[in-house]
Amino acid sequence: MVKKCRGLPLAIVVLGGLLSRKHADEWPKLQGRFWRHVRGDDFESHDSVHVTQILALSFTDLPHHLKSCFLYLGLFPEDFEIDAERLIRLWVAECFIQQAEGETLEETAAKYLNELIDRNLIQVAKRNWMRIRRCRVHDLLRDFAIEKSELNFLHIYDGNFHSAPSPCKHRRLASHSCGLKRFASFDQLSNLHLRTLLFFNSKNESAEIGELQFLYKKLRLLRVLDLEEIIFNHSQEETEHVSLLDATEKLIHFRYFRVSDSNINKIPPSIGNLQTLQTLEFSKSDSPIMLPDEICNAKQLRHLIGCFKWPFRVENLTNLQTLNWIDIEVDDRMELNPLTNLINLHELYVALNGELKGFTLDSIGRLRSLQTLFLYADTVWNPTLQPLSHCQHLLQLKLVGKIGKLPTEMHEFLPNLKYLCLDGKKMEEDPMPSLEKLPKLTILDLYECRRVNKFVCTPGGFPQLEILIIVRCDVKELRVDEGGMPLLRGLGLYDSDKVSIPERLRSIPVPKNWAVAEPDEWPY
Repeated sequence: MVKKCRGLPLAIVVLGGLLSRKHADEWPKLQGRFWRHVRGDDFESHDSVHVTQILALSFTDLPHHLKSCFLYLGLFPEDFEIDAERLIRLWVAECFIQQAEGETLEETAAKYLNELIDRNLIQVAKRNWMRIRRCRVHDLLRDFAIEKSELNFLHIYDGNFHSAPSPCKHRRLASHSCGLKRFASFDQLSNLHLRTLLFFNSKNESAEIGELQFLYKKLRLLRVLDLEEIIFNHSQEETEHVSLLDATEKLIHFRYFRVSDSNINKIPPSIGNLQTLQTLEFSKSDSPIMLPDEICNAKQLRHLIGCFKWPFRVENLTNLQTLNWIDIEVDDRMELNPLTNLINLHELYVALNGELKGFTLDSIGRLRSLQTLFLYADTVWNPTLQPLSHCQHLLQLKLVGKIGKLPTEMHEFLPNLKYLCLDGKKMEEDPMPSLEKLPKLTILDLYECRRVNKFVCTPGGFPQLEILIIVRCDVKELRVDEGGMPLLRGLGLYDSDKVSIPERLRSIPVPKNWAVAEPDEWPY
């Protein structure tokens, strides 16, 4: 079988991925199928033809639920790095995911992604520790997915006349290098069967919001709309340019809307009409977006991504898993109790503005499903963190902004925390005595500790720590006593040249799969 691969790397890894899913007892049966796909009389054929035969064998072996997920990758441009979470949300919106007991659809979809990676049908482009950040598809695999797609499964429009959408019943359409204005002008868009419309490589082309009117006039069954890099003209009056989502209100099956326009500042009340909406993402919002009270009527909403001005009504959003970000002006009238209705919230980003002297995390502490929390404070704040003791599933925490002092009982409040990112620009005391007792902490990022002279880890401190990152800190010494940080295997010092470290830590390498993290990057 290896000989038949002709030394072609893609053929070898795909075949290896297929064999790895089988017990050795099944290999003879698989070998028989292999001979039927890769015939001896084809040995003189072109390499690409030969590889395609092996890809066909691997594809045939896929379970039915994975075949659609794989073919879907043909929609993305060649060499495109696909955000893994974006792909998972798209798969969920397309109803490719079978509900598994005890798992969310997104958790099951992540398993599908990992299985396709294990089969070497998808490549990992970037991994953050345990979390796949971006992935891509080999050119030949992408070509195979497009070729193998059923007649109506997908269509690619790349700007050429011959690839323009035809009157046939395509269910999914991706436009590569074609702007919205030109695309909307096609008469062929009178297509009652189109469910998905994705735009790529539009090169920040400007478009009029009125050009979205074809959505509800011609594409009544649309489920997914992704307007990558399309910037809308907002020079008209407010009452006109809020129609960005008005154009979708008659799409009764609409589940996924993503736009990268950073100039949107208000969402119309018609958002409440989207009863099937699962994902609403404004990927490049610069300033807080005002949400109407009607947002609470979008009861199927699972992911709300952008930057949103608090307060807004959330009492019916019990399916919400991701809320990223909410911008809060803290004052005496500010009320966070409505957040407690978000019983399935897994990921929350909060920006706190104003005087935080009397502010507590009581409402956030009642989010029992919370796994990931980002807290930003623009004034000096000494967080108690005690309310988070009720968040038993909390694995990841970022404390950013002007954090003053940490409570010494952190280990009691956060017994399951695996990752902590701490911005220490306002700290004057060594945070290590509070942090080293965290029993399950695996990765620690310390930023901007300009006023602290020394980090000290005592014997037995940080029992599970594997990765330590120190960024832009003016500390003169990192002291780790004997028995401290026993499992440390990755140490990164960035713009922290003054730090003196123990001899035994000098041979520890910079971690490969974890570096200086962006705000939306997490290891788990």
